[in-house]
Amino acid sequence: MSVVDRFGLVNENSYLVVYFPATGTAIPFRVLARVNKGFEVFNYGPLPITTTTTLSSYDGGTVTPPASGVMPARSYTPDLAFPAISGTPLVNARDTSDIWYLDENDRDRLFHVKMFVYPPIIRTDIRIPINVTQLRFQKERVVIGVSTVLGFTRGALEFIRLPYLRYGLRFGNDTNLNLYTFVSFIYAEYVVEVPRDADVIADILLKRVPSYWFTMPISYQDPGISDALRRVYGFTSTWGFKLYRHDQREQALKEYSSVLASLKS
Repeated sequence: MSVVDRFGLVNENSYLVVYFPATGTAIPFRVLARVNKGFEVFNYGPLPITTTTTLSSYDGGTVTPPASGVMPARSYTPDLAFPAISGTPLVNARDTSDIWYLDENDRDRLFHVKMFVYPPIIRTDIRIPINVTQLRFQKERVVIGVSTVLGFTRGALEFIRLPYLRYGLRFGNDTNLNLYTFVSFIYAEYVVEVPRDADVIADILLKRVPSYWFTMPISYQDPGISDALRRVYGFTSTWGFKLYRHDQREQALKEYSSVLASLKS
């Protein structure tokens, strides 16, 4: 059986590995359940910008949208979150300013989100935590993103939402036309657990067990991430579990057992 389904979302009783390039560590999760299985598509609506949103111009200065949900020509947004849509059950979300937000008591949940922005020419990037630019080029010499010539995708972006971390999404319109926007999501709300057996973790991280690996766009060790991983999962001195070579398995098992002893249940 495949680890993922036709949407690229992880199947139940399979493993999801969240990898952090900044530290060379990873957290493996076992997906116990998908609470929205069969109902993965969410048509959100226009981008959450209004006529009072101030956007930066690629040509210098600032601009404002001519109407809600419209990206002005030659502009890019500040960090945005997706707020609850008025008049819908989403107003009961944990945080109505950000429907994908999970707090520190939601350690048994993860959101796996695939975002699609229309028209697909629109640039997009992500900052974790919010307002912290993580995308870098050439050994962190150059900071990149939607405001530069690289470091962005167009029309689509995938992310794993970890609890107690604020994410910022940015969007850019480098055309000379005002663009009416629309956003849809394919998502899974996973019920998860971190495996509690060092041998299992070693097999997953050595890729002896099939799993879905997701590389977090994080190249800078921001203290906000360290705090979130400590508060949510109990990782006190490392962002998860260090990756080892196949010939270092015994060393890995010793360290993994030590890390597991500090984790929250």
